[in-house]
Amino acid sequence: MPVENGYFSEEQQGAFEDPEVLREAMNMPEYLASVEAYTQALTDENSEGAKALGDACRLNLEQSIVNPALREQLTPDHQPLCKRLIFSPDYYRAIQDPDASLVTAPIEAIEPEGIRTADGHLHELDVIALATGFDARAFMRPMRICGRNGVSLEDLWSDYPKAYLAISMPDMPNLFMLNGPNGPVGNFSLIDIAEHQWDYIWQLVEPVLTGQAKEVSCSYDALAAYEETRSDAAKRTVWFRGGCQSWYLDSRGVPASWPWTYGDFVTAMESPDLSDFDLVS
Repeated sequence: MPVENGYFSEEQQGAFEDPEVLREAMNMPEYLASVEAYTQALTDENSEGAKALGDACRLNLEQSIVNPALREQLTPDHQPLCKRLIFSPDYYRAIQDPDASLVTAPIEAIEPEGIRTADGHLHELDVIALATGFDARAFMRPMRICGRNGVSLEDLWSDYPKAYLAISMPDMPNLFMLNGPNGPVGNFSLIDIAEHQWDYIWQLVEPVLTGQAKEVSCSYDALAAYEETRSDAAKRTVWFRGGCQSWYLDSRGVPASWPWTYGDFVTAMESPDLSDFDLVS
């Protein structure tokens, strides 16, 4: 997806120290419209948002890559957004540099001189950068976290990581997460997500601070009901239907991220439904 890296003057940066200016920037119509289009593309493959983003990606590829063979190499075999979308102003320009080459043949061996691919070619190299990512399903692990009656994080996540609204887990009193399992990590601004989540969490912490309860955690029933609804919705997203394998999928092959709109997320974070929580005095 083509995007230009914007520039902020020192005066603009100084203005952002005012929280109200920041809020106005986050609520600009252009930004909210782009979030809405992105959400549509994720949740409805036949939506206007999906068509607009897909067309923009394809047009960028066609207009940017001169060599037809390289263009074919760079054409994905899945729908846009099925894997994490790359936003870049210069990726296509960089890959066409005379000193760059795109190699898609499988690696057969790492040798003292470089990398040998399955086609028998030795790519002589001075430096190899292993950009293999990380375990997106680990979250707080390998820390050992135990809750009521010796229940551990490994017990709760023996099949796959999950949390009520990505924030709370049963039998883990007063443990709340920002950007926990099944949150909108691949959907919206992570800063914006965390701020909404903290507003929600604060409403759960307040009863503990005021002495109304000593412990707060979601119930098993609430988590089960939420996870069933979320999993069903996730199977209708482009991550599930887009024809690819990605780190968005859990051990069942079900997308692990928030499967609804930005508006749904904001609404869900407005106020906790305390009937879904165990408050222990």
